[in-house]
Amino acid sequence: MQVKADTICTIGIATLMLVLSVTAFSRTDIDDPTQGWANGSYQRGFETRFERSIPAHENAIALWAAAKWLIFREPAGGAVAGAEDWLFTAEEFQEPVETRDLAAELARVSDVLAREGMALVPVVVPDKARMQTFRLRRGRSEGFDQRYARALTTISALGLPVVDLRPALSPEDSFMRTDTHWSPAGAQRAAEAIAEALGELDLPQVDVQTVALGESRFEGDLLSFVATGRLREVVGPSPEMIARYETTVAVSGGLFGEANIPVALVGTSFSAKSDFHFEGFLKQALQLDILNVSRVGQGPFVPMDAFLENRATYSSLPSIVVWEIPERFLTTRRDFP
Repeated sequence: MQVKADTICTIGIATLMLVLSVTAFSRTDIDDPTQGWANGSYQRGFETRFERSIPAHENAIALWAAAKWLIFREPAGGAVAGAEDWLFTAEEFQEPVETRDLAAELARVSDVLAREGMALVPVVVPDKARMQTFRLRRGRSEGFDQRYARALTTISALGLPVVDLRPALSPEDSFMRTDTHWSPAGAQRAAEAIAEALGELDLPQVDVQTVALGESRFEGDLLSFVATGRLREVVGPSPEMIARYETTVAVSGGLFGEANIPVALVGTSFSAKSDFHFEGFLKQALQLDILNVSRVGQGPFVPMDAFLENRATYSSLPSIVVWEIPERFLTTRRDFP
């Protein structure tokens, strides 16, 4: 019964789309010699007139997005559609707008930290498009294919610890379907891989406990590029669930003592967003407390600049600084050393 209702609803949407499309197209300036199919003017004019054909602008956007997704499986320009309602950020298919030379940045940061007794552990997070390439409708260029391996080569050449997250993130459940980031399962395996790469650490461990709290509905950041609104339940992308966790760290240093936190985590939304619980999983894997100074929406370099600038304000400095760097912020246009 539900399938029949969904089919009727879908047909209704398609019919309304056709009527509105004909109306909008009839008012496009076909005879204007300055306009043309080649430069996309007709499409832009068509979309503008289509949205104005419906009194509620938000409903127009939702209807238009639903039609594009239903018929073509096509999101807006900031995302790329894969199989089975999977979405990928378009940033993983493009050169980064702003980036820095990886070798130079690693050398600079490592030198500053080393002078104050801190060890740098760079962790490059492979692209979701790399690890879920079997879901893509089109491949990426050779430069993108080689980017991750080149980054690891750069890290190794500088004598820094090499953490290859590709094996940890190879399972199909390592990334969220409608989000740019890894899933809690992927974040947990990544944390365990980092701990394994670091080996035995001569640092005072604490009791860390992580417990599962069940699941809840999750709205991925890439759903904004398929803004189907109330029609999402009918045309998709389908909803997804996310596992929730809680991590507790035993208090150390006594009631009035000052606790020293041996590890700092510097990175992006992969580390900063609590949804994926990477901070908690890393604490669990290392059995150490962590100072998380990651930031959302600023890339990997700005948070590290801020950490270095503010280090004098900390009552004590960590022994290890884990620097989480998403692969998509690295260029493919030049070979790393």
